Amino acid sequence: MTITLKPQENTSGDASIADQGFGRVAAVPAVLFDPRRQQQEAIRFFTDNGFVVLSPCLTPSELVALNEFFDRTQKQRPDAWGLGTRRKPHHREQGLIFSQPLLDYPELDGYLQHPASFPIVSALLGGAERVRFSELNLRETPDNAGTGSMNFHHDAVREDRLLRKPYMPCDWLCAIHYLTDVSDQTPAFCVVPKSNQFETLKDAHEGLGNEYVELPIHGPAGSCVLYDTATYHTRLDGDGKKSRRTWHQYYARGGWLRSALPTTDKYQRSPTPALTDWNLFPERLAMHDDPKMRLFFSHWNTAQGEWVASGFDEQVRKSMPRGDQ
Repeated sequence: MTITLKPQENTSGDASIADQGFGRVAAVPAVLFDPRRQQQEAIRFFTDNGFVVLSPCLTPSELVALNEFFDRTQKQRPDAWGLGTRRKPHHREQGLIFSQPLLDYPELDGYLQHPASFPIVSALLGGAERVRFSELNLRETPDNAGTGSMNFHHDAVREDRLLRKPYMPCDWLCAIHYLTDVSDQTPAFCVVPKSNQFETLKDAHEGLGNEYVELPIHGPAGSCVLYDTATYHTRLDGDGKKSRRTWHQYYARGGWLRSALPTTDKYQRSPTPALTDWNLFPERLAMHDDPKMRLFFSHWNTAQGEWVASGFDEQVRKSMPRGDQ
């Protein structure tokens, strides 16, 4: 796909401003793939670009249910969202965030392997048997949150990505589902296509040359952005007045894979590590009756191991970061 640029581009290459991007904003919108009819096309696009946009993904009834969940839990548990007596500022990193809703809300379990996006996630991580759950959180940038500045960045990465052949499957993958319409007036996710195989944004700018572009991802409620966590991305603020709601879910790759580095053909890729040292999985999921679901929730960090060893004691949970939410 050819992406053209707006004329007001800044191609100075100044490393001091690289984290804020280079102003080469795409003049054409992101391509949307129907996850039910265009699975193979979506997989190829992600493999080539480090991200893909699926739309429509969520059904109208799912959107109603999830937005109702936001409304209900913000009233019932304001502290969990950073509201109420322990009100947080609407910080420019994420706005409001409910970090661990799975701990107390089994009603969300039905979304963990969404039938529209999960088959594509599975293919990108090497097969359904290799997909491991990492984290689920809910986020909202409220009305009139204002504008700020977020640097382009990537999430968790493994350094061998720069050398291994083949690159895919990726190590970690995030799915961002839009629960409200996203336009140039609202906060929007923005990616640098093909940047996942570069160490820095400046390297991507120089290495991609005319292919380097910063692509805001707009789409209707129900759209889903899948991105390799090594892909450089940011959040654009829009007009600072309109709100946005999103559901973020992170996946890791389990199992050992044979791959190759330039110096050897005997290299094996180990499973990717736990994404965080604090995220907890509730007993109903970590000890699920279905062995496939237990495998899905088998990527434990130290906090999870200690909580399991305690017999899922609530006081142990509350002593951990974000465990009292």
